[in-house]
Amino acid sequence: MERTALFWSGLYVLLAITVIAAETCGYRTLMLCTKPLLMPVLAIWLLRRTPGVRRFFRHSILAGLTFATLGDTLLMFSGGNYGALFFLLGLAAFLGTHIWYLGGFLSEVNWRNGFLRKQPVWTVPFFLFLLVFLYWLWPGIPPGMRLPVTVYALALSSMAMSVVNLRGVFRADMLAFMIAGALLFLFSDCLIAVQKFGHPFPGARAVILSTYLLGQWLIVRGVADRLRHVPVKK
Repeated sequence: MERTALFWSGLYVLLAITVIAAETCGYRTLMLCTKPLLMPVLAIWLLRRTPGVRRFFRHSILAGLTFATLGDTLLMFSGGNYGALFFLLGLAAFLGTHIWYLGGFLSEVNWRNGFLRKQPVWTVPFFLFLLVFLYWLWPGIPPGMRLPVTVYALALSSMAMSVVNLRGVFRADMLAFMIAGALLFLFSDCLIAVQKFGHPFPGARAVILSTYLLGQWLIVRGVADRLRHVPVKK
């Protein structure tokens, strides 16, 4: 089983390198053929690492990866004639990812019993960053997209905070993977907004993909370790 899991993790790395190279070099056909495979491969890796586990936490992460696959696919068409529509549909798909992740993390430790209830000051950086970032982007966001972007930003921030909320319950090494992954996911999505709404920068796509793919892997790695060491929720 470990060898099988190693194969799928190696395949994920190979696909990630291929997608980033295809995006950077403009090989659109190659990207179209490989990018939708990334999250299913990561899901298979999680399944292989946690055989026989039947828990909502596991199911919610797999559901989140399913929505991420849909989002990856839709966003590949956000630059065409119907770019705005595909961008909103992709945003909705990734909103599903964050909601499923949020539900999974809260199923392990809810807001009432978690770290943030005891140390609410740790929520301040997230809300402050959210407010400053939206204020900065606001003039460049089309009026019809402002509400969806705000809702998405709130869901993204809540997902990241729900990972921090696990502190004290999850083992430190597991939590380190997941916090790093959540922050990279947040960073990647923020860069998409920066690129989309009037602040493009050189090499944006490579940085967005790299942080997103590494972030997803780190989250799933931490989840897999948790499920392997605590197979039955107490």
